[in-house]
Amino acid sequence: MTNTEIVTLTAAVIALLGSVLSLFISTRLAIQKERRQLLWAKELDRFFELEELAGDLVEELGSYRPVPDDRTPLTQRFEALEQAAGRFGRYPEVRQAIRDLHNTLGCMFVAKRDHQNDQEVRAELDPTFRKLLAACDKVVGREKL
Repeated sequence: MTNTEIVTLTAAVIALLGSVLSLFISTRLAIQKERRQLLWAKELDRFFELEELAGDLVEELGSYRPVPDDRTPLTQRFEALEQAAGRFGRYPEVRQAIRDLHNTLGCMFVAKRDHQNDQEVRAELDPTFRKLLAACDKVVGREKL
């Protein structure tokens, strides 16, 4: 083999190694990016479910309708909101907002059930719900409308 052939062969091997290394790195980065996007999509779904659950409970207990005789669905959703505080432990502001809303909704439920004056609790309901939405928006990065 001549010097020229050795140099050409060496350059070809170096180019091959560079291509393989580049392909390996780009594949690895693409897989990691896809994994992060999938995790974030699931996280967004959890936040939307939380907002929907909280909104349903606020509407049901904040309305002027009486507490239904069959409280099973209401109780299940109320417990789901309580448990959500643990599932959102990674986000302290969201967790605390869930706890505050759960407490306010509990007070509202008792006031409606016992036919007490609920004006004071009703006045706390919307700001507490808005606090939860703001905490969720902060994590999600959503701008206020």
